[in-house]
Amino acid sequence: MKYRMFVCLLIILVCTPLSALEAGNTTLSGVNGYLVLPSAEPVSSGKSSTVTTGYSGIFSSSQFAHIPFIQLGFSNTYEIAVALDIAQETDVLLNTKWRFSHKGDTSLSVGLVGQLIDVSNEKDLAAQLYFASTFTSSIMNYPSKTTVLVGYTFDESLTSDIDFGLAFQTPFLPDVFKKTVDFLLDFGNVSYSISPSGGDAKTRGLVNIGLRLLPVEFLNSVYLSAELRALDLFDHQGRAISAGVAISFRPNP
Repeated sequence: MKYRMFVCLLIILVCTPLSALEAGNTTLSGVNGYLVLPSAEPVSSGKSSTVTTGYSGIFSSSQFAHIPFIQLGFSNTYEIAVALDIAQETDVLLNTKWRFSHKGDTSLSVGLVGQLIDVSNEKDLAAQLYFASTFTSSIMNYPSKTTVLVGYTFDESLTSDIDFGLAFQTPFLPDVFKKTVDFLLDFGNVSYSISPSGGDAKTRGLVNIGLRLLPVEFLNSVYLSAELRALDLFDHQGRAISAGVAISFRPNP
């Protein structure tokens, strides 16, 4: 029933003649990017700050998790976000990103994901430091936004501390959805935290795909976006389905 309601909402919004933005979307942890991988681009913002709040649910064979988040963007350069990963334990995820270079269609950023794992019991601490490059490319003659990510995770429980990832975003059936829905693909050896509720990359890589309704303006300067995600497709241990919605307030520059 929940899936049907989400799909109906997606169809209604896509068929409604409202303006859509091409940028400014969130990962599971609330940072601007793809599915679990951040992009080098911060959320779009001008002289006024951008505020986004949202919720994602993760459905797996073993549990159901809730991930509410809030995200702030400043001067089209900086971004911070806070998310809670609530399942059998509760984790706090703190994201920050700085875009230090933006030339043409290429952005370079550094970011940090601070993590407080199982806040009510063990209170483990971890951090993921990353460098990301985002640029335009093409996939089978369709325009694509591509990101390459490398980084390092500060945590003793992982078998490999060096992180890498590759992500793509391209229009999905553009003639049908009028370029309001994008197809997402990201893969690598890192997820959105060291203890994710879906898509566990501690000892291996993972592949994630999804569909994203680009932010649609339904009130003045207020935008709605939505996503369907399939996490860790090729391994049953971390495989999960996720759905999410986000509402953004983006004042005109």
